[in-house]
Amino acid sequence: EELAEKSDIVSLHCAVTEETRNLVDAALLRRMKPTAYLINTARGDLVDNEALRQALLEGRIAGAGLDTLSPEVHRKVVLAPHLGGITEASFRRAHAHMWRNVEHLAAGERPDNIVNGL
Repeated sequence: EELAEKSDIVSLHCAVTEETRNLVDAALLRRMKPTAYLINTARGDLVDNEALRQALLEGRIAGAGLDTLSPEVHRKVVLAPHLGGITEASFRRAHAHMWRNVEHLAAGERPDNIVNGL
């Protein structure tokens, strides 16, 4: 609890046991700084989802990074961080396109695909 009060990032790295289930609950979230982030790459059952949701809605913490949720229904749901369609080839194309635009700007030219009316 003392670490939750002082830390900028609270990162979970433990197994789920009866002692750790809902380790991050409303009480712990209230102790965190409003500028702190919660990171859970361990197990979904470590976090009370409703308490986290409420803390985020009320701005009691700055944000959360979740690699897992509770309940963990591995066979029924797949979650991706909005990157599910990115392949190595598409990443390479986007990277090359970015550097082409840097070259255009350095040469005093207009970059490709302007969408904000620049």
